[in-house]
Amino acid sequence: MANILDLFKISKGKDLIQNTHAEFKLDKEWVLQIFACLLPWTISKLELSKSKSELTKFSDLKFADLLKESSIISSEDKKVMNSLLEDTFKVESHSSEKFLTIAENITVSIISEILSLDGKLELTEIKQTLLGASEKASEEYIKVITSGSNDTADLIKPAGRIALEDKDSSEDSILGGFTGGK
Repeated sequence: MANILDLFKISKGKDLIQNTHAEFKLDKEWVLQIFACLLPWTISKLELSKSKSELTKFSDLKFADLLKESSIISSEDKKVMNSLLEDTFKVESHSSEKFLTIAENITVSIISEILSLDGKLELTEIKQTLLGASEKASEEYIKVITSGSNDTADLIKPAGRIALEDKDSSEDSILGGFTGGK
């Protein structure tokens, strides 16, 4: 089952941690913990009816794009989360605002792109998938975060491995490397 935190298994997520670390001069583990708190919260607060009409595809997002101010989440909700970041994580006020902006832009980009892949999915189904409560939009989510790169972070197994893999067996496949088996 895929969820939003799978983002940090791929190179784009690792780049996000590295760039955020460089921007705020915070420990990478601390940055990861902050995003682990922020991304699910952002998903729960997001209403796309207020979203921008023209968004950059997730695979094309640059760190500078993530720092552009957004107003999808209400200012009251942002104030609450700013206080939490400042009190719990000891993040300075201007940095907490930037963290919120980054998380919001990532979430909006991913959800918008999932909606563009499958127009039949509802926002609530996508949000439940990203929060780990459903698998309805898992395939689309994985396509979004792995598009534009060769990095699947073992989120998707090659078809040959799926067909030949026995979950309880550590033995080599009889077909060896010809079909992607062990």
